[in-house]
Amino acid sequence: MFTMNNDILALKYRPKFFHEVTGQNEVVETIQSSIKLEKIHHAYLFSGTRGMGKTTIARLFAKILLCEKGVSEEPCGDCSSCREIDDTNQIDLIEIDAASRTKVEDTRSLMENVQYAPTKSRFKIYLIDEVHMLSTKSFNALLKTIEEPPSHVKFLLATTEAEKLPDTILSRCLHFRLKSASNDIIISHLEKILHSEDIKYEKEALTIIAKNSYGSIRDSLSILERCITYCQKNIQTEKVLKLLGNIDLATIDNLVLYLNNKDEKSVIEAIENIDESTNYINVIDQLIEKFFTLIYDDISNTKDNKAKFAREDIHLIYQILVSSKKDYVYAPDKKDYLIMILLRIIQFSNNNEFIADDISSKYDEHKLNNNDISNDTVEQDNQKNNNNDDSQESSWLETYVNLNLDGLLLHLASHSVFIIDEISNEHLLKISLHKKDVYPETCINDLIKVIKKHYSVDGKISVIYADNLLTPMALNAKSEKIDIEKRYDRIKDNPDINKLKKVFNADIEKASIKKITE
Repeated sequence: MFTMNNDILALKYRPKFFHEVTGQNEVVETIQSSIKLEKIHHAYLFSGTRGMGKTTIARLFAKILLCEKGVSEEPCGDCSSCREIDDTNQIDLIEIDAASRTKVEDTRSLMENVQYAPTKSRFKIYLIDEVHMLSTKSFNALLKTIEEPPSHVKFLLATTEAEKLPDTILSRCLHFRLKSASNDIIISHLEKILHSEDIKYEKEALTIIAKNSYGSIRDSLSILERCITYCQKNIQTEKVLKLLGNIDLATIDNLVLYLNNKDEKSVIEAIENIDESTNYINVIDQLIEKFFTLIYDDISNTKDNKAKFAREDIHLIYQILVSSKKDYVYAPDKKDYLIMILLRIIQFSNNNEFIADDISSKYDEHKLNNNDISNDTVEQDNQKNNNNDDSQESSWLETYVNLNLDGLLLHLASHSVFIIDEISNEHLLKISLHKKDVYPETCINDLIKVIKKHYSVDGKISVIYADNLLTPMALNAKSEKIDIEKRYDRIKDNPDINKLKKVFNADIEKASIKKITE
């Protein structure tokens, strides 16, 4: 009789047959086909992130190869060899944890025994877990055996970091890359277990568990076990959210609305009212998922959200969230950091600012209409042109059009100028002074990488902050100012408008003149 106090779900429901393996159908079918065709390789490599089933599949494969009733697509599960493997005491299955046996002496001592025949089975199988942890000398010792192994020896290697393995090892193995299980597969698996254990649950609670498992079956079972204990065998959504440090979807929806309305006060209040047990990085993940959904819904024309963001704003916010997550670990106060992220989003997502697709036309407009600026503006510009930077700033505007940036990088570049100081020959990325301490360091570094690649710059690019830069955003503001001046001149010279001014003793407010957009 099962009791939660005596059995661990991850162990109790570990597959004992290939048909019980969840989410890795392609790998299982390939192995079974090779057995059916009697084409069994001498070395196999199973790679993937934690909890995907690498070691489990390797053990099942070993079980088949060592089964006393013969090699078939499934082990019998009844013979002494199968039972011994289940109990991890089969003498011809040598399991090695490479993380604790990294020295070349350990590997050499193991390989010295390879030449000896198996004790009682048809094969001697070496299952090496976390094989990427072996030292270079250990790999060399292993390679010598893998190249020309005895016919009775099979190697089953498992790793979470296949890229760390030498090419000489990879080329001699049949490599199976295990994929993350989808949320639907994990939910279905958890439902079967809960039905078997006669435990009540809410479907939404299982969805939350699946999302927090990130494709790992084992992690989902570990989380499920915690939830069963915490919820006292009645798994409820609210309790699962609290246990995992998530916040409810209603709060997420409210935050999205506050961001859309640029309601800073409500954003701060909402975060301050969140339960102290909340894991704030989970909130960032929830917001990332929410804005991805908004992008997806916008593309598929299935919008049902109350918040109506412009598409460019959705992309910008998504990138801000992802970029900010990178620096989460360095924040001294996680709640304050989350608040600052959301306030940054409000500041950046401004529907009145230019759209990236319009920048090329803005640049052309700037070149054509440069003479239309008022005398005062021209005089100011002439003073600025005395600096050697001005022509480079104009060159940056032209280059900026071709960089194809988006999101937070686009916003940063729009408030920046890249120049080469003609005196010191130093490469400079100038950022508007009023944007200082606004952009994450990772974002600035990413823009520098883009610039280096575009200009083929090998050396250092220094970052400085300055006023009065001819940035793309400044160009946009200047173009808008010129446009308003033109509109104002046309309006004030219109005879019909002048008649109305006389009749109503009115005047034209220049600030009320806006560009008409669809």
